[in-house]
Amino acid sequence: MKKIALTLVGVLVLACGEKKSNQETVTVNQEEGTHELAYSGAKRDAEFRNAEVAQVYDDYNALKIALVNTDAEAAQTLAQKLVISIEAVEVEASLMKAAEAIANSENINEQRAQFENLTAGVKTLVEENITSGTLYYQYCPMAFDGKGAYWIANEKKVFNPYFGDVMLNCGTVDSEIN
Repeated sequence: MKKIALTLVGVLVLACGEKKSNQETVTVNQEEGTHELAYSGAKRDAEFRNAEVAQVYDDYNALKIALVNTDAEAAQTLAQKLVISIEAVEVEASLMKAAEAIANSENINEQRAQFENLTAGVKTLVEENITSGTLYYQYCPMAFDGKGAYWIANEKKVFNPYFGDVMLNCGTVDSEIN
């Protein structure tokens, strides 16, 4: 069984086009279902029109990091914080709805599904409010059974919030937001 699982992971990594020579090794402790902080994220160099939008983006990014680390409990807590930040900014209702859905879920797969919806709203918000610096709009073609999904990152290097430690570096930079 273990051999089959390892073979499947190997096939998925090859299908994603991961290039090991340019990737960092990130270790996740999976003992008893707990995860050490394997990825802490890069510092944001982008600036926004106001502190409220910056806070929404920073909370979104913290939530993304929890999903990369496959930490449903942290994702739920960080989504609750994001809901508070969103309340201070005029945004579409769909953005708040996605954040609330993550905040109300303890299931990492449900959280990841809502994160896709959240990303669409955050992308619009940051595109309208970024004043300097660069963010990276990244894409994983394998997310959600080959449907694919996007997220926003502070760095070019891919850390996948939809697969976490299973396929940590699966994805590409689709575009830059600046």
